[in-house]
Amino acid sequence: MHVNKDILIKRVLELSDIIGPSYREDRVIEYLTKEFRKITSNVEVDNIGNINVIFESKSNPNKFITLFAHSDEIGFIIKKIENNGFIRIERIGGVNRNILHGTTIQFINENGDIVLGVIGVKSHHFMKDSEKGIIVSQDELYADIGAFSKEEVHNKYNLRVGSMAVFYSKARVNNDLIIGKAMDDRANCALLLCLAEEIKDMDINFSVCITISVQEEFNIRGILPSIERIKPYIAIGLDITPSCDTPDLSDFSDVMINKGVGITAMNFHGRGTLAGMIPDEKLLKHITNVADENKIPYQYEVSLGVLTETAFLEFSGNYGVPCASLSIPTRYTHTNIETISINDLINAKKLLYLFLKDIKNDSKYGKSI
Repeated sequence: MHVNKDILIKRVLELSDIIGPSYREDRVIEYLTKEFRKITSNVEVDNIGNINVIFESKSNPNKFITLFAHSDEIGFIIKKIENNGFIRIERIGGVNRNILHGTTIQFINENGDIVLGVIGVKSHHFMKDSEKGIIVSQDELYADIGAFSKEEVHNKYNLRVGSMAVFYSKARVNNDLIIGKAMDDRANCALLLCLAEEIKDMDINFSVCITISVQEEFNIRGILPSIERIKPYIAIGLDITPSCDTPDLSDFSDVMINKGVGITAMNFHGRGTLAGMIPDEKLLKHITNVADENKIPYQYEVSLGVLTETAFLEFSGNYGVPCASLSIPTRYTHTNIETISINDLINAKKLLYLFLKDIKNDSKYGKSI
């Protein structure tokens, strides 16, 4: 196993900079499909954009493990265009409202071109004392693209109600930390791309399907057609989790950036969703045993308010799918400055590689006896 750190970083940076809000992930799909097809011809894209990259086992061709990450990012959608050219926007996914005012965003217009705008903020000079330090409601958010009329928004900038936008942020590296938008979940897409190169000639006792899913940030269920297509025996999701090493989160958990991959013990989202995941015990034990035997640093995570596709896909099919989840600790989640450690990403890739290598023909997971 060889980890090329520079290539992994390069791919994280490139993928972070691509625009791809939920169900408009086309640019990300194009990038990843092109790269995966350099590795294997067995790459398919379904009708909603899920990518399946299949490596068939010689000894166990019909027993699949799915490894997955999502291609989409949080964003915005135009809900109203004012007569004076200002644009009212709604969030797509759990965008952090606390950082929005004064933020630059990029719209995708009808021609596929990029239109930059800023989210307006009330002038400091005319702000009342009672307004300072207050986060305004979603209904008050508006974007300014430099237009002076609704007609100009339509005719010059080719934007309409329903046009989408994402944060504008150029990804960069700072002392082994990578900073940018959409580390959630492009960092793990880059990881899986690099992992595919390493396992293409491996003799693995389960077939492997690397899946890049869609619409996770919007409805969390975009991966389901892929799961129904592949019918995996087990599945391992890769996502991010909040790093709690900053002063404002130190009481939430012990998960820290640059201290190892997060291994989910439980996640749960009760705010109107009532869903979450407790990982399969046998699968969890196998993963942690591999980490311990190979001295790969990891951290258990219990995350309330965090939800991924595993919450739904484990109930798919006729028998259910035993699931586990690996997470990359991330500072400033769902903002334009999400920050990860390249070392955590490398350790996550090592762990997955060695786990795949350790799978036996008769490895059993789930509750069946």
